[in-house]
Amino acid sequence: MRGAALVWFALVLAAAVHVALSGLPVATDLMALLPREDRDEAVQRAKDAATGALSQRVVVLVGHAERERAHAAAAALEAGLARVMRPSGDVPDKDALRRLGALYFPHRAGLLAEADREALLAGESEALVMRALSQVYGFGGIADARLLARDPFLLFPAFLTGLPIPASRLGLDEGRPTVTEDGVTWVLVTGRLTGEATSLAFQQRFAAAYAAAAPPGVKLLRLGTVFYAHAGAERAMAESSLIATVSLAGTALLLVLCFRGLRPLLLGVAAIVVGLVVALSACLVLFGELHVAAQLFGASLIGIAADYALLYFSQVFSPRTDPRARLAHVLPGITLGMLTTLVGYLTLAASPFPGLRQVAVFSVVGLLGSFATVVLWFPLLDRTGPAELGRVPRRLAEGLWRFWSRRPARLAALAVFVAVAAAGAARLSIDDDVRRQQALDPVLAAEQAEFQRLTGFGQTTQFFVVQGANGEQVLRREEALGERLAASGAVTGWQSAARFAPSAQRQRESRVLVTERLAGPHLAAYRARLGMPEPETPAAVPPLTPAEVAASGAVPLLSTLLLEDGLHLVLLDRLSDMAGVRAAADGLEGVRFVDPTGDLTELLGSYRRRAVALLGVSALLMLPLLWWRYGLARALRVMAPPAAAVVLAPCLLALFGQPFGFFSAMALVLALSIGVDYAVFFAEDCERRDPVVLVGVLLATVTTLLSFGLLGLSDTAAVKSFGLTMLAAIPLAFLLAPLAGSGGGQTGVSVPNVNNPQDE
Repeated sequence: MRGAALVWFALVLAAAVHVALSGLPVATDLMALLPREDRDEAVQRAKDAATGALSQRVVVLVGHAERERAHAAAAALEAGLARVMRPSGDVPDKDALRRLGALYFPHRAGLLAEADREALLAGESEALVMRALSQVYGFGGIADARLLARDPFLLFPAFLTGLPIPASRLGLDEGRPTVTEDGVTWVLVTGRLTGEATSLAFQQRFAAAYAAAAPPGVKLLRLGTVFYAHAGAERAMAESSLIATVSLAGTALLLVLCFRGLRPLLLGVAAIVVGLVVALSACLVLFGELHVAAQLFGASLIGIAADYALLYFSQVFSPRTDPRARLAHVLPGITLGMLTTLVGYLTLAASPFPGLRQVAVFSVVGLLGSFATVVLWFPLLDRTGPAELGRVPRRLAEGLWRFWSRRPARLAALAVFVAVAAAGAARLSIDDDVRRQQALDPVLAAEQAEFQRLTGFGQTTQFFVVQGANGEQVLRREEALGERLAASGAVTGWQSAARFAPSAQRQRESRVLVTERLAGPHLAAYRARLGMPEPETPAAVPPLTPAEVAASGAVPLLSTLLLEDGLHLVLLDRLSDMAGVRAAADGLEGVRFVDPTGDLTELLGSYRRRAVALLGVSALLMLPLLWWRYGLARALRVMAPPAAAVVLAPCLLALFGQPFGFFSAMALVLALSIGVDYAVFFAEDCERRDPVVLVGVLLATVTTLLSFGLLGLSDTAAVKSFGLTMLAAIPLAFLLAPLAGSGGGQTGVSVPNVNNPQDE
């Protein structure tokens, strides 16, 4: 025993040194928590590209009543953020329009505004002639002789004004996008991060730079992933610190109040701390970092890690004074309970969520560490003398044993539980909407809403992915999609590469349309009316390509739309009919509508159903362990109380309006294993019905509730639903657990333990 204890001490010391030297790199990327199960790799790449581009953008509106003050403050903010943010190029510079005109003009014969093309196809060429005449003769006419000689029907200006620039209320003032409302001038500052928005270290650097650079006396409206990520990380770390502090303090208080000695407190805290240290070290070895979700859920490990110490020290209320005898008495129960709990956590590891897999690893290693500390160190370090179990806890324990031993009481309880289950099941609702699983900072959300109102930006998070064998095929498919979107009226606008540079086929068709349906029938009469000389014939040039437009830098948006050759995005403005937008892609080869939020919501529903199935898998994995120990009949009796608890918990929560979702289901998987843990302790003591056992399990239940129950106070709905489910299931598992010890004696194989005369 001493040799094993020394080896364990060396391992714990090595883990502590490893954690100290590594620091604690924390990841905050919420996307890393989410499943990636899109079977179309191209679509997944498109999602990643769109998300990545969006996450790196930072946009701030700087507002002041004095125009000059607003411009000066915007310039100061931009300069102050230079180390953490580079210019984005999202806003065209003052020469962009000139460059765009110079690029497009040689290709003007093949470029038609969509409305002009539709008019020619419909045989309404006279309308285009009349429009051109009105522009020539109208007040403030835009045409001059040189332009008319090159573009007699003024089709090129119509094409330029029809380019799908995202809707905005911003105008250029001194080269900066601005908008004025209610006497306040708002100036736009935009850029791209020089680091990863999901890196906690970079978030802290950016937050410090922003706080230092923010000019005093002006209004600021922020928009960017980095702001939300930093706020979420701070909230999660604050919650995990609170949970860890309250749980550790509550556990320490329980140890002091119940055992009234310093040694149980020190050893109990040692078991918890060792579990946390080795768990941290394992996560750093396997993952290189600790995700903030693992930190949050890992803080709740304290409640379970304390169970083994509490069950061990509850033996001070028994006649056993030798530490080895105390350990021998509880060892079969805590060993079997530990194994069943590990099954639950390993089932969490089978989930598709990377964040939950890290939680599972953290918890499995932490529980093993705490268990090893109790088994190897406590018998050597424990010098606690015997104590008398108080009259109140003894009577409560004896009363609970007696209650479940009486058949009428069991039948009455069964009737109550059935009634609760029926009433709750009738009100049970399912909520898989991912938008309600996260908590957005309310200040940032309000700023975002005001930002969008002021600027008029209306792009949605939904988009189309268009694939093809080459760029030309993709452009043709985009044009077919555009025709359907225009006919549906389901969006106010959309941005596609084909609208900035049509396909080569479309450019050839446009040239023929203009020649045959406009110039041929009308040009001679039009020239005669205006007294124009013979117009210039545009030189033959190759078709314009999106790559050429993107290279000009005049349309920054285009770089977002062109993912790779044969793979483009089509962005949307203000959806009014989701079904109509989805239908626009029906039957179009290579075109797929992508709704990241909707897809993830659907995926969460699928995984919720899988998680419910995991409950059965988890129970099946636990059953052989219980069968080996107790035989089949008693194993089923041990499984019954925790199984009833996980069935009743969501029904009970439904009565209070709490919906059921994926994270609730995953909590039930864990609650099942902890409930089996409690049932095992009672099953081990079924002959004696010792009040000491019930008090020990009660203390373990309280510490578990101190940890997991506090998750129910989280602002994040996913974490809250996990915590509330545990808060309902764990007390039910405790109250029902004595039923596991109401049968006969043990009939299975006994777990070997350390024999001691005092254990009788």
